Amino acid sequence: MPYLLVVHHSPTDKLRGITDTILHAAEGAAAEVNSTLPGELHLEIRERNALEPDTAELLGASALLFGTTANFGYISGALKHYFDSTFMEVTNEDTYTAHSVLAGYWIRGGYDTTGAEKAMTAITTGYGWNTAVDPVCFTGDPEPHTTELRELAENTVGAWYAAVA
Repeated sequence: MPYLLVVHHSPTDKLRGITDTILHAAEGAAAEVNSTLPGELHLEIRERNALEPDTAELLGASALLFGTTANFGYISGALKHYFDSTFMEVTNEDTYTAHSVLAGYWIRGGYDTTGAEKAMTAITTGYGWNTAVDPVCFTGDPEPHTTELRELAENTVGAWYAAVA
């Protein structure tokens, strides 16, 4: 069964709220597209804490969404740990077809997301993933960005659906 893997670091209520928005929107979009697909193609939504990397799960994902804070001009240490823990295995896997995997991300910063954005661009390029949709990067309160966050999740599911339908 195909799945969208949502990998995040959400240590605060505010960040958990962002992740919940993403998950809820992805689940709603998946339910909509699943109603048009045979059972074996139904898209599942999986959640992964960045501090608990699972290379096999990453290798099996049909689409990916990553969520992080911008800390000291970079991505969270937890998400960096996830990438550090999986990169060599994933990129050395002969059967892994990264170009067929759609990826997207969101970044929430306190005052700036520039360094974290550059890092995520470099990381997603390094893994060889295709960008499914434009990232959502913002500073401050997440509330004004709820629609963008929902659309990120929905459009990622939509991009996956367009590739399989």
